[in-house]
Amino acid sequence: MRFLLLFVCFFSFVHAEELDIRIPVVDMQDFYNSEKREEFLSTLFHAMHDVGFFAVRHTGIDRDQIKKAYAQAERFFKQEMDYKMQSFSPALKGQRGFVPGETAKGSSAKDCKEFYHIGREEGKPENVWPDQSGFKDAMTTLYRELSQYVVPLQEAIVETINQKIEKKLPVDLLNKTTKEGDSLLRALYYPPLSEERVKQIHFWGAPHTDIDYLAILPYATEKGLQVEFKGQWLNVIVPDDAFIVNVGDMLENLTNGLFVSARHRVVAQEANKERFSMVLFVHPSDNTPLDPLPACIELTGGKQLYAPGTRNEFLWERLLELNIAPSLLEPYSKTGHTERQMKFGRESDQVVEMLIKNGLASQELLDGLAKR
Repeated sequence: MRFLLLFVCFFSFVHAEELDIRIPVVDMQDFYNSEKREEFLSTLFHAMHDVGFFAVRHTGIDRDQIKKAYAQAERFFKQEMDYKMQSFSPALKGQRGFVPGETAKGSSAKDCKEFYHIGREEGKPENVWPDQSGFKDAMTTLYRELSQYVVPLQEAIVETINQKIEKKLPVDLLNKTTKEGDSLLRALYYPPLSEERVKQIHFWGAPHTDIDYLAILPYATEKGLQVEFKGQWLNVIVPDDAFIVNVGDMLENLTNGLFVSARHRVVAQEANKERFSMVLFVHPSDNTPLDPLPACIELTGGKQLYAPGTRNEFLWERLLELNIAPSLLEPYSKTGHTERQMKFGRESDQVVEMLIKNGLASQELLDGLAKR
């Protein structure tokens, strides 16, 4: 198996002195090779455990199809805003169609980006499509191919855990939960910024973690992706033919922190350059329990460190933090999710404040705050 050494760093000079990280690279062909499988799984495990990012070669996805989707995305995003806004539906709260921007969790400034959301064609809510010829076909085909690739990737992730435990987990453990899940394909456009704004190290996308199981990025047309590692922001460097994959919060919770959801950001590093990318956010179905797996509790010291809860509860919490769906506050308050999070010291201060301000904080929550 050909893979790059973990944590190989070197100096570059963009804005100020910065470090690059060549994240671990695995080859999916090695997953099916009996002689290389063990090394493949070991590299994959340590990538998710230590960094939260890795790259994958030979995914089996047609690169020409990826290029078609990127071409359609570029064509759409270069249209006038009035045209793009015809595919924006405020009632969908950013779940489908065009979204003119968002603010990352914990950030006060809006990201400098636009994006378009596509879900399963048979899912709910229904997709929103522009009248651009070829857009729907290219995006649904890429969504389907990326979703098919998720199956062997998630099997490999389960096998990395099985390598280290006696009582093996079902190989389809993750795939059972994502088969009918609300995975989301996001096409992104980061517009060019002036030299003055770039000198300020302006964020195209502010520091954040993803809420899902996994995020899969086929490639980006321009550099800028950085991951936080040991207190430093490192430029993510991968081979041209590799996908980037990162662990999300839901997988971190499910594995009791065995796999880390790394903070990352997108920074404009050169003036007057635009950036396009595609990301598939892999989600389980709404009521999937994300309680830490006993096997992962054992592998992380024997103590449960993360709260139980469903995919919907964790997602609602994030949507409230992003102020995307304030109408969810009342139904969320009745789930007991924040109270469970508090027992593990993982409650959202922002959501707690919202619950108190709106008179929706339970007595259990108020008592827990008083004890602190």
